[in-house]
Amino acid sequence: MTGDLRHEQRHLPNPTLRDLACEIGQVQIYWCFLEAEMRRQLEEAGLKGRLAKGTVVTQWRTYMGDVAANSKSGGLVEYLSAVEKVSRFRNLLAHGIQSVTANPRESDSAVVVCVGPDGSSHNLPIETISWQGLARSSAAR
Repeated sequence: MTGDLRHEQRHLPNPTLRDLACEIGQVQIYWCFLEAEMRRQLEEAGLKGRLAKGTVVTQWRTYMGDVAANSKSGGLVEYLSAVEKVSRFRNLLAHGIQSVTANPRESDSAVVVCVGPDGSSHNLPIETISWQGLARSSAAR
């Protein structure tokens, strides 16, 4: 029976709960890579001691805010804005999941409902959660 179920799942027309879980996991994995790069940049700038005083992301934001303030290019500000947008999505997925749904026989049903720090509800469809979707929405900003 398990073999038959797997065969059937490969031919479903829309994302399954497993597909949705995979996308959430990919966001978390890529976020870990991003944090490693943030840590590397802080260490390269001689700020390794800051890492003991707070999260990598918080320390990196402070550092990059200082760099952006002293920069004549607006590109860095746009980059930081994109990172903040991805950060908000990642934080919702890491700390605020209330429910997940996916019916592979219904279109647009693969959705995660999250609660934000302010108590607001956010419906995140799989297309938004996919790393490519986050990249597109951040670039469009």
